Amino acid sequence: MPDQRIQVNEIELQIRDYPHPGEAIVFLHFSGANLMMWQRAIPCFQERYRLVLVDLRGHGKSDRPESGYHMDEMAADIASMLPQLGLERCHVIGSSLGAEVGLSLAANYPEKVLSLVCDGALSNESGAYGTWEGTQAEFEAHVAGMLERLRSVPDTVYPSVDALVERSRKDLEGTGWWNCDIEAMERYDAHETADGGYTKSFQRKMMASYFEAYFQYRLEDYYARVQCPLLLLPGADVFENPPEKAAMEGLKALAPHTEVAVVPGWEHPYGWLIDPEPACQAILDFLSF
Repeated sequence: MPDQRIQVNEIELQIRDYPHPGEAIVFLHFSGANLMMWQRAIPCFQERYRLVLVDLRGHGKSDRPESGYHMDEMAADIASMLPQLGLERCHVIGSSLGAEVGLSLAANYPEKVLSLVCDGALSNESGAYGTWEGTQAEFEAHVAGMLERLRSVPDTVYPSVDALVERSRKDLEGTGWWNCDIEAMERYDAHETADGGYTKSFQRKMMASYFEAYFQYRLEDYYARVQCPLLLLPGADVFENPPEKAAMEGLKALAPHTEVAVVPGWEHPYGWLIDPEPACQAILDFLSF
């Protein structure tokens, strides 16, 4: 499983490539995660496909510029990466942020995407396919407040990788999600600062750049241009939330080759690190089209 760095759009991405003579699947992680989030899913696909895991810009071991975090810009990174790996086309599996990037890739570079799986990108924050139930003025105030907090509060710097991991453990242990795979993902993610401390790789200034674009996304513009087979992976909770369900069903109707697989008990997005086998089986069934 050779790790390598690929230069794209004036930055370098860290990737992990599991070779196989079959078709390739590119895996795109959620915000704040990295390529290590897929380790429990790898065995489900490894015997049938070439697997390419990517640290998106600003994450993991990839370069961390202050800008370039619109889904279209990150999709352009992946589009530039593919030919350098000898790939004309690939399947894409994306979770949350990764689903947004995969959706942009499928819409803007349809010749490069064989199929797309979205664990996320199932609704906008506001608008006709959104989940916001307040006024537009309230939404704009909410967005402004969140962006101000991201820009004004400094990143937490930890004295050691162990201290960073311990903070993450305390944050997640109450959910029952903490395990050795999440710990490995957190350790891999630690970024050493100039003075010898450690922060999470995806820092607040990068998050602010991402969210400034995210709150303006209109996913319907992308769904309407997806030509490849598309699988949506909502948790059961989506069907218990009327705005989320309506948004997902509305977006689904825009893409002509879309299926939905409901994975019982699915915990978005940490299901990949807890119990990914049911979701992986749903994907394998989908890929047998």
